[in-house]
Amino acid sequence: MVKEVKLELNSWEKKSLKKLTKKYIDLYVALSKESKKCFRIDSHTIFNSDTKELTQQQKNKIVDYWHNYTKDFDINYHKYYIDKTGMFDVRFIPDDIFAGYIDPYLNNREIEPGIADKNYFDLFLKGFKMPKTYVRLINGIYEDENYNIIPRCKVLEKLTSIKKFVVKPSTASYGGKNVTFFENATLEEIENFININKTRNLIFQEIVDQHESTASIHPKSLNTIRIMTLIIDNDVKVLPCAFRMGVGAARVDNASFGGIYCKIFEDGTLSDFAYDALGHKFYKHPDGKEFSSVKIDCLDKVKDLVKKAAQRFPHFRLIGWDIGIDKEGEPIIIEANLTMSGLDVIETICGPLFGDYTDMVLNEVFKNPKKKEISMDISQYV
Repeated sequence: MVKEVKLELNSWEKKSLKKLTKKYIDLYVALSKESKKCFRIDSHTIFNSDTKELTQQQKNKIVDYWHNYTKDFDINYHKYYIDKTGMFDVRFIPDDIFAGYIDPYLNNREIEPGIADKNYFDLFLKGFKMPKTYVRLINGIYEDENYNIIPRCKVLEKLTSIKKFVVKPSTASYGGKNVTFFENATLEEIENFININKTRNLIFQEIVDQHESTASIHPKSLNTIRIMTLIIDNDVKVLPCAFRMGVGAARVDNASFGGIYCKIFEDGTLSDFAYDALGHKFYKHPDGKEFSSVKIDCLDKVKDLVKKAAQRFPHFRLIGWDIGIDKEGEPIIIEANLTMSGLDVIETICGPLFGDYTDMVLNEVFKNPKKKEISMDISQYV
């Protein structure tokens, strides 16, 4: 016989719990709404400049399709993506709908700040190939690669013995922001960095030596594959992918640092054009090389890798993976983006993000919504 144990609360406790729970839910509803508003500002500025107008017939088809799910969407995103890809498809996902409805539905945003800490990926993704970690800074506490607390002097000793390494914020990081590279650094240089650092969460890792095929187009940056996975219908689906490249002196390939991206075809070859974050089109890399000269020979391995890795994160059903190709030609996980994972990159060059799975996703999000579950037990604070 199974007997459920229920928490017995006094009347004042029940009242407090109800009030706190409502505030907790309202907070995340408000965040989603504000996020949607911000994206609509983009749609009328960046995403609405120098784009071809839709015909009235196209507008009618888009509206007819989306009114099956919601009337709260901005058609300017369709206009932008249709113009950039050169293909008409009603299934393009508007960024405001993605930010306000789809991403918060598929991904547990409440727990993302902790789960997305890069310092814990070695635990969550144990057994998968990732850059070697030398030192961790977690909540202001230094630890070694095995999560043992170490003194500051040990940190300096360890890092000065390494010829080259990269330091990244391990939490609340995006777009390659505040990434620092060290090569043949002196004790004084490393100590100075640690002394002036005000961040309480960092990860010190090896600099990945990439394969000659991906390095050939821009050797200064680690050029990666952005590939997305979707968990739906009790299976992991691999969505379209893009090749991201650094530009000029940039050491990172992020679009926010001027990086560009192009489509990867099923055979691993690249399209003959790329875009940057502002929608500027390039028919060859700014440094001179043709995009079609690059081929990803291990694309099947990349897909198999992310399909397996995605199963470690069922709280995050839509993940954007950044995959590098190491010097041996093997895929290596550089990062897992657990929320807001680059819709615009994929839809600008590949077409609708969810492709044939679009109706399945939209039906679940808008027509068969799951009951909202609170990830934090607020009753403990009553």
